[in-house]
Amino acid sequence: MDHGWLSRFRTASDLDTAGLPARLATLAFKALLFYGVVWGAAQYATRTGLFATIHRPVTAYLRDNAVGLPMTAQDLIDLWALVGIGGFLVVAVLRSRSARLVWLAWGLVTTAMVWAGTAQPGRPIATGVTVVAWACASLIALRGRG
Repeated sequence: MDHGWLSRFRTASDLDTAGLPARLATLAFKALLFYGVVWGAAQYATRTGLFATIHRPVTAYLRDNAVGLPMTAQDLIDLWALVGIGGFLVVAVLRSRSARLVWLAWGLVTTAMVWAGTAQPGRPIATGVTVVAWACASLIALRGRG
């Protein structure tokens, strides 16, 4: 009787464990490399003002528009950061298709908030920096996607 995928494994000896240490070592190397790239990008973003170029207009926008909501402005800022970081990690690590939609929506909303929260002389530049930073993060998050 055929049980689909389960029929391939009849005994414990049928499982291929010979290459397991090599696969685990490769996975550990990729995780360290991924962590290094993300950590390096975060260090660069905070040192050069890239983070502030995006974060300050978003927080200003959320603080200005949180009036009358049951959530405080700080709760909205925390939610925005949590969805961004969580969405990035879920897309990058789990490669979830539905999480890609969250990542796309987060990037578009962040770009719109940067546009609305930046004063006129720097508005186009801040928005462009946001799009480029989000695109670079998307290269990491969406790697290997067709």
